[in-house]
Amino acid sequence: MKITGLETIVIQLPGRASYTWRSLQVPIGHYVILKVTTDEGIVGLGEAPAILSWGGEHGRYFGEDPGIVCYLIREYFTPRLLGADPFAIRALFPRMDADIRGYPYTKAMIESALLDIQGQSLGVPVHQLLGGALRDKIPLCHSVGIAPPDDAAKEAAQVVEDGIGWLQIKVPSEPAEDLAIVKAIRRAVGDEIRIFPDLNRGYKAVKTAVNSIKAMQQEAGIMAVEQPVEGIEAMAAVCRAVDIPVIVDEGCWTPQDAIEIVKRGSADVLSIYYTKSGGLIRSMEIGTIGRAAGLQVNVNGSLEGGVGNAANLHLSAALEGDVLPGVITVNTLAGREQTKVGGVFYTDDVITEPFAYHDGCLQVPQGPGLGIELDPKKIEKYRVD
Repeated sequence: MKITGLETIVIQLPGRASYTWRSLQVPIGHYVILKVTTDEGIVGLGEAPAILSWGGEHGRYFGEDPGIVCYLIREYFTPRLLGADPFAIRALFPRMDADIRGYPYTKAMIESALLDIQGQSLGVPVHQLLGGALRDKIPLCHSVGIAPPDDAAKEAAQVVEDGIGWLQIKVPSEPAEDLAIVKAIRRAVGDEIRIFPDLNRGYKAVKTAVNSIKAMQQEAGIMAVEQPVEGIEAMAAVCRAVDIPVIVDEGCWTPQDAIEIVKRGSADVLSIYYTKSGGLIRSMEIGTIGRAAGLQVNVNGSLEGGVGNAANLHLSAALEGDVLPGVITVNTLAGREQTKVGGVFYTDDVITEPFAYHDGCLQVPQGPGLGIELDPKKIEKYRVD
């Protein structure tokens, strides 16, 4: 089998409501869909939920946007991939890394499409290519965007009504405001729901972070905290000072990052994005490091559309170890809603069938490849290129 073409499609999905985090500067849902065609008629799909203002600690990793992604595919990756064997991922990606440093979201999109082709060719789902599924349904965590306390609490209560029991809470990284938001949410959802704030590196001083975390733990019963500060040493200092799990996100992009985190003791939970690491295969490597070190992991992302979320679900199914609920979208099709608010960030999508939702979980796709198809009418409706 040979690759015969690569096509990028830029879309803008319609948002359910205003949603933001501390460093977000652009609308979510303005993403790239990739179609990789082969001489056997199989078409593989990938998605790059590229956000220019998103990146790693201290500028170590940097954002991508749809224009950058499409340019890289057109000018660099298409010439490299045309005529290549889509089964030769381990041979192709070192060459791609040598040609172009970085840009993991673009590369993850390509890898997703190649794995989709492989799975379709072999008649197996992508999670089988990753070693097999350890779970067939994935518990979800809903992300509440930065909002005034009453608004955040109202959304959180609606999410709980939809059956989701974990809440990530985006806060502005001002201790008094952060505490007010999490307290309002705790009052609204009761004591049984698991809640934790995501600071997106917002606290500038370790002592500020520690004092704020302890206040939120004492007064609102937070069960963890995500990326409160920037830098591996600062994260380690926070870990030593608090007695709830510390989740690393912006600080963990690659397997090499995961090794350093383990060495320095700078996190208790590794937040894995298939996009940050450059693909599902390297994401599995991060998961293996976490399992070997006794750390928990979760699967998060940039609130992917249906194509990218299929990759999230296959990864979540195949990861070994203690996998916590992750912020994974409940991809909604207009007129076929499964929840009112829980996991819903867009009011429509470009896939033909939603992933089945029940009791706070999404079902893992079982069809060949990613197990999804694009809806041509929705593609035309939401494309912006």
